[in-house]
Amino acid sequence: MKQLLIFLFFCSPFFSLAQNGITKDTIRIHTEELQWKDAPAPFPSGAKIVLMEGSSKQEGLFTIRVAFPPNYILPAHFHPKDERVTVISGSVFIGFGEEVDINNGTEFKAGDFYINPALSHHFVYTKSEGAILQLNCEGPWGLSYCK
Repeated sequence: MKQLLIFLFFCSPFFSLAQNGITKDTIRIHTEELQWKDAPAPFPSGAKIVLMEGSSKQEGLFTIRVAFPPNYILPAHFHPKDERVTVISGSVFIGFGEEVDINNGTEFKAGDFYINPALSHHFVYTKSEGAILQLNCEGPWGLSYCK
């Protein structure tokens, strides 16, 4: 009985929140609802992007998905804050340095995760299958080319 009382004491606030239906910040997105758009500059043409939540231009967290077609190259670049990436589908190659070297990248496949630290110079490329990536980052954020 004592354990039940302790459980109810600590968990009752969570039950009341659920029962009150507090959902104003709830985001639920199904894949088929995504409205992909051409990625804006400075992305090279061919990439698609969709905003999942937040804004990359403001303080705070944001989530975007980026789709790179097969044989896509994103030249060497850097970001002002850490870049946290989960590969949703396909595979992508990441290399470090100021020049693209498609023989010197590490492959990340669907389900893999990586972080590129702020200001690290890196490049991204795909091979025959392309990739969809999800970025969960902190704004304000951007992409600046090394050259």
